[in-house]
Amino acid sequence: MVRPALLAVVAGLVLGCAGSGPAPPSPVPGDSSPAVGSGRQSAAEPPRTPSVEIGLALLRKGDIRGAEPHLAGALKTSPRDRRILEALGSIYERSDRFRQAEESLRAALAIEPGSTAAHLGLASVLIDTGRYDEALAELDRVRRLDPENGAALVKGALLEARLGHAGAAAAAARQALQRRPDDVEAHYVLGLALLQQGSIEAADGEMRRVVTLAPSHLGALSHLVTIAIRRGRRDEAEAFRKAHVEALARRRVEERVRGHRLKGVEAFNRQDYPAALEEFQAIAREDPNDPQVHLHLGSTYTGLGRLEDARAALERCLAMEPRNERALAELGRVHALANRLDDAVAVLDQAVAANPQFAEPHYYLAGIYMARGEQDRSRAEMRRFQELQARAPGSASEVVPTGAEPGP
Repeated sequence: MVRPALLAVVAGLVLGCAGSGPAPPSPVPGDSSPAVGSGRQSAAEPPRTPSVEIGLALLRKGDIRGAEPHLAGALKTSPRDRRILEALGSIYERSDRFRQAEESLRAALAIEPGSTAAHLGLASVLIDTGRYDEALAELDRVRRLDPENGAALVKGALLEARLGHAGAAAAAARQALQRRPDDVEAHYVLGLALLQQGSIEAADGEMRRVVTLAPSHLGALSHLVTIAIRRGRRDEAEAFRKAHVEALARRRVEERVRGHRLKGVEAFNRQDYPAALEEFQAIAREDPNDPQVHLHLGSTYTGLGRLEDARAALERCLAMEPRNERALAELGRVHALANRLDDAVAVLDQAVAANPQFAEPHYYLAGIYMARGEQDRSRAEMRRFQELQARAPGSASEVVPTGAEPGP
């Protein structure tokens, strides 16, 4: 049994140490940084992970709805951070908010005219809005800056397909796939080009590859309905039609709850946990199968001291996404706060296995091992935490996807 004095060590690491002076920056939902105490941050406590780093990490995983509120909040305090502007531009473009996307990306270019990520993002917006000459100019700028840029190759292929140049589009897409065999957009563009060439069977294969990689891809699902009908496969066409309807419904739900998500994260970041809880519960009522909102609820319940409610919410998130490293780390934190240290270690080890580059679980493990008197293991975990913190991605171009869902 762990003595109360040693449990205080865990509390110091997991909750932060009390004292005089201003409170440190608050954590964010889904952030596994230690929760905030009522006083200054202890010397042993790691630097808080700012919302921008959480947002970029989520965007790297393709979770645009989870990333947006973090990045939007970070922009309020850092309006000239190019990483945030580029990342938000990508999110806005992929959710069909083209005016906002263009404004964000042009703001990024005003700060750094040589940003290939911003030029690529702007090219995507221009293609989506039918401004093909302007899009070509943006892609030319990228090629001058980075002649081997694979994303520019894919965007160029999409532009050729939109212009009806099927042969050129197919050739460029195949060239891109030689470099990145699992590039969703390249498979989609190749499928479009093959359809234009009348190669129905080959196009079918490419579109199926797209939905294997991105099951909610609206464009590919729509084309698969058409292909199945043309091939006389009515049952299959109906299955793809149903999947398309469901994916479209999920997108519309996200549009309805977007405001709640932004307000919820904002409230959490100012430690107004009751207000955050109200916003996240509104999302859960609208979309109970959203794993992200149950992660947010878990973090909020932890902030309110409702540890069993936090545990239930996080376990629900993990039932939907068993390898969600943030939910695992947050659940480990809840177990530690509830003095279930063996459970905490087991879950934190799962978080490390799910994402070996995720720093925070190592910090919590360091605290638990310190509480147990295992000093060597504690020091090893703290060293690992510090190594990973130092490797945090430094620019949006390292994490912003090239665009997984171009329109049909």
